[in-house]
Amino acid sequence: MAEVVQRHLPRWVGRATPHALRHFAASDLYAQGMNVVAVQELLGHRWINTTMIYVHVNKTHIENAWISAGQRVASRFTG
Repeated sequence: MAEVVQRHLPRWVGRATPHALRHFAASDLYAQGMNVVAVQELLGHRWINTTMIYVHVNKTHIENAWISAGQRVASRFTG
């Protein structure tokens, strides 16, 4: 892994570890729409709180969720 990081991600040398990749994968799966409980099961965590430590939410995620919820509500009134 060290060789690949050195070659393709030189700014991550010394920081890209299997554990860091686990955090990235959890965050990316959640950002792409995977349910947090599914991420929990995938990671093998017993507690959802542990999974939420792994999932780093993009700052726009909450805003996007509000917009999406608003659109769903509006569609109920417009048919």
